[in-house]
Amino acid sequence: MISPVYQSQNTALEPNIQNEILQAKKWQVLIGTFLFVLILSLILVWARDNVFQSQATIQFSTMQTTNEQASATPNADSLLNLQRLTSNRLLKAVNRSILVNYGIQSNVQLLNEMLSAELQSGQIINLKATGNKPELLKPILSTWLAEYLKAFSAESNNNNADSIVKITAMLAALEEKISQQKIALVTFSQDNNIVSLERDENRILNKVNSIEKLLHTAEQDYINHQEVVNRIKYAEKENSLIIHPKDEVILGSISQNIAALEDQLSELSEKYTRKYMEKDPLIISMQKSLLNFQNQLAEKSLLSQTMFIEESKNNLLVAKAKVSLLTEQLDTFSVQAQTFNHSLKEYARLNTALEQLENQAQSLKNNLLAQEMQQVVNPEFNVLEQPFVPSYPIAPNNKRDSLISVVVSAIISLLALFLFSFIVRQKQASTVFTNYTVVPNERGDNRQLLNQQSTELLVNQAENKTQNEAEQGLLEQKVAIEHFRLLSTAECQKLLSYSSKQGKLLILLVLSGVNIKELLQIKLKDFDLEKNTLKIDGEFVRNIAVPQGASLLIAQVIQYKSTQDRIFDADYSVEALSHLIINSAHDAELNEPDSISLEDLQHTYLTFLLEQGVKLNELEKIAGYINPAQLSLYRKATNQELLENTELLTIYPIH
Repeated sequence: MISPVYQSQNTALEPNIQNEILQAKKWQVLIGTFLFVLILSLILVWARDNVFQSQATIQFSTMQTTNEQASATPNADSLLNLQRLTSNRLLKAVNRSILVNYGIQSNVQLLNEMLSAELQSGQIINLKATGNKPELLKPILSTWLAEYLKAFSAESNNNNADSIVKITAMLAALEEKISQQKIALVTFSQDNNIVSLERDENRILNKVNSIEKLLHTAEQDYINHQEVVNRIKYAEKENSLIIHPKDEVILGSISQNIAALEDQLSELSEKYTRKYMEKDPLIISMQKSLLNFQNQLAEKSLLSQTMFIEESKNNLLVAKAKVSLLTEQLDTFSVQAQTFNHSLKEYARLNTALEQLENQAQSLKNNLLAQEMQQVVNPEFNVLEQPFVPSYPIAPNNKRDSLISVVVSAIISLLALFLFSFIVRQKQASTVFTNYTVVPNERGDNRQLLNQQSTELLVNQAENKTQNEAEQGLLEQKVAIEHFRLLSTAECQKLLSYSSKQGKLLILLVLSGVNIKELLQIKLKDFDLEKNTLKIDGEFVRNIAVPQGASLLIAQVIQYKSTQDRIFDADYSVEALSHLIINSAHDAELNEPDSISLEDLQHTYLTFLLEQGVKLNELEKIAGYINPAQLSLYRKATNQELLENTELLTIYPIH
């Protein structure tokens, strides 16, 4: 339904197709660069040789004499042994030993690079063997450790051996007596149910305390239940309704549902007529739900009162019985507690004797330690971890480097994409609205002839083609034209007149160039009421002119909303907005009102622009995103000449 002149002009590549080709090239540059850099980097990462490491741990310990000047510190001794481990003499011995025992050819320089020692925690030394062949690391490290222990091990000093043996025998006898005393103490505690010297930690006394607490709690519960029963009796005298506390949430929820339904029905009554509400099945269903909730509230309230009365009386009887039972138990356990106190005193005496024996044993241990400290003790080595054959490499970290390669490849591909975009970037045309001036429309009522003219044009063009091509073109054109309904100016005016405030604002915005997908994103702050303009953000940024009526409606909305709010509430959807148009069409008594939609309004607006000679590639700059299939509809249906020397009217002529 636009001029046929565009059929010859659009044979060249359209801007939209050029943009699609450019986007495809960008994807090719991005993906190609990413894959090239990634594959190259992964080859470099995974082609490296793996490095394995075997490890052994030894502990260096020494006893210091009382004279601190006669011995070096443990740290100094550890550092000395660390130097001995890497000495040239020891490495030569290791080289000879691995050649004789394992047939491994090496030299001192290679061993010096392969073997390393590290001091940790003062007296712990870690021995490490690193190389590319894991099967050789264990024998080399084992030989190094054996040669070191063989060369620098020391014999134990046996000074004061007799004194140490005597004290050791006395200590063993005393520990045997301590063991017997502990057995006797445990047996006595088990026979008398004694857990600890602390009174509160024993079973009998703990039971007495527990029963006292339970009795206090039971008495308090009895008082509380008695108060509840008294309150119920008073309420029965006053004929007031009593609700069980457990039912308050359910009854409160029902009351909220009733209030919500009443509010919704109240809002609907203000929005619609009584006759419409009596026929709307949704409103009738809401009224029935309200009646059901009211009946349910009355029934549950009465049932809750009955159950509460019976439960309170039963709770009172149970609380009274519990108080009596706990009182009897307290008397019984109090007698047992007196007997237990005598046993606890005997247990304390036995425990004191055990502590005296343990103190004597500790004194002997101190004497033994003093005798051992007087000896001149040479360093001693303990092997904490034996050498092993490594099963996995320690370096390089291929997984980490692969992840780094992925990140670097992504960064390089993005840089390549930016460079490509910079090279092929084209300046976009400025927004068309700066050159548009609103003028009266003189052709709005003649648009009903477009469908007939388009069909005649297609028939004339089909005469120069074969019969099959003509029939196929007519069929495609008929389907494309029947997809939307073209509204007349009178129909649009009548639809606006019978619409609510939301419907009027919706119609005025669509007929001013707002895209359907942009309706729910517009905020009040986007309007300039002084200039009667609207700023559209997003992919198609533009400023559009709006009629005075739309500005007046927005001014009313701003009075009770924030400028950060959207013009349509969050509960609105595109489907809900379409229902506003259908309801207005019904009230206006238009033909086939159920078939009128937001798409029809947009189609009417786009046709209005095309009548003025707007090019296809300029439509999206005025009305936002348009599906390519819909654009092809206008290209195939064009049947008017371009209008020259005419100022563009961007607001549909209704008020």
